[in-house]
Amino acid sequence: MFLAWRLFVIRGSDFVRTIFCPLDTSFSTLETFSIMPYHNLVVIVLACIVSLACYKKTHRNRYAGLFSEAMEQVMIRYVDPVEPRTLFEGAMSGMLRRLDAYSAYVGPAEYREFQESLELEFGGIGIEVEVNSKTERLTVLSPVFDTPAYKAGLLAGDTILNVNGQSTEGFLVQDAVRLLRGAVGSQVTLTIQHPGDEESTDVTLHRSRIKVPSVLGDVRLPDSRWSFVLREDSRIGYIRLTTFGEHTIEELRNSLKTLEDANIQALILDLRNNAGGLLDVAVSTCDMFLQEGVIVTTRGRGGSVRETREATRDNLFVETEIPMAVIVNKYSASASEITAACLQDHDRAMVIGERTWGKGTVQNVIELEMGRSILKLTTATYWRPSGRNIHRSADLSEDDDWGVIPNEGFLVKLGEKELKQVLKQRRDRDYQVESGNESDPDNPTSTSAPVSQSSAHSEQSSIQSGDELPSDQNHEEPVIDRQFQSALNYLQGRLEGN
Repeated sequence: MFLAWRLFVIRGSDFVRTIFCPLDTSFSTLETFSIMPYHNLVVIVLACIVSLACYKKTHRNRYAGLFSEAMEQVMIRYVDPVEPRTLFEGAMSGMLRRLDAYSAYVGPAEYREFQESLELEFGGIGIEVEVNSKTERLTVLSPVFDTPAYKAGLLAGDTILNVNGQSTEGFLVQDAVRLLRGAVGSQVTLTIQHPGDEESTDVTLHRSRIKVPSVLGDVRLPDSRWSFVLREDSRIGYIRLTTFGEHTIEELRNSLKTLEDANIQALILDLRNNAGGLLDVAVSTCDMFLQEGVIVTTRGRGGSVRETREATRDNLFVETEIPMAVIVNKYSASASEITAACLQDHDRAMVIGERTWGKGTVQNVIELEMGRSILKLTTATYWRPSGRNIHRSADLSEDDDWGVIPNEGFLVKLGEKELKQVLKQRRDRDYQVESGNESDPDNPTSTSAPVSQSSAHSEQSSIQSGDELPSDQNHEEPVIDRQFQSALNYLQGRLEGN
């Protein structure tokens, strides 16, 4: 019940005091007020005002009571006993999942495992995964070279249906990481569906310590180093970036140095199946090839510009602007999209291949519970130097502006079966070794003849860009990597003045 209030005006010798009192306030109480020091009354009135103001602000948390009530009802009425913490973490995960595919809540147990993995040896199988926005299933973006997944034949585009018999439907990336990691030497069984295949297959892998090489070349030398000069044309360098990690810039500089010593005249930068990595590494990569200009812009809520990264001549590695081609596909994401978009917008490289994945968001890590758990929250988006959008949000269609689209005339789509063949062929080539009789172990750019000629990189193709190979093509026959071939033809034409 609300109390009625009456207004008292108490006259003093040199001021007037105004007090709100309940109707049933006795005069003895009133006398107490009348002798109360004025500054005490002022403090009381101000405290009431502040309390009312704070109370009005509580509408921002008006759902907290409803959430608490729902938790209580579940704990009382659900058919099985359930812990409050379990309900809380489920609610947190669901809340973040509704925002976008990259925001997430990481509870104490998972966060502790993640921190331990940074300090101790952990085992994995060596794959980059994402949730496919179309199928909403866990998809392999890229198997890491020379890891259990790579050796077992997992391919970019493979759908992971089950992990150790547990369905991945509705999985987030962190769910997959939790199940795929484990003790070195332990086993994990994946149910895989290759692109274009109707039937799935089980693959059992032994976890190993994962070392992620980020810069690969064309073929390997007898001492396991990479040759970065194309076997097909010694005028052209070939560099594959598999990720943008902590050691990428150092590895990239070393490879470019060998190419500079070899006097190459053109360069192919292959970013296919590169799932991304660190923003600073992508910026530094672009900085090696640009003299000036914007590399990428970060925008926050409402499109406000938070940061603009620009090229600095201090990091320029290739002084002469040799012709460049950047190859991308639909599994090129995040930092690889930033790199391709930057070089394309500045007309520094021709982008060849297929439209990229469309992941252009920034995730910040926010600690909760005194650092026991975290929010990985999308707080900004990346934008190209031209001001165009990179990220594909859920409401965008194929006709909207997102990702990186190859330059006009260089769109080269691969069908699922063709992509599967190309990836298998690339894996076979990676394990081939240059002939020890003709290569010079001291020269990392040696281009001697290979042991096997099964690769079809050097074969000429009459298939036009945008066409897809027939689905019934013999898988045993060498297949032409048409995206690579298009890049090679473009650079050869530039070098010959065409």
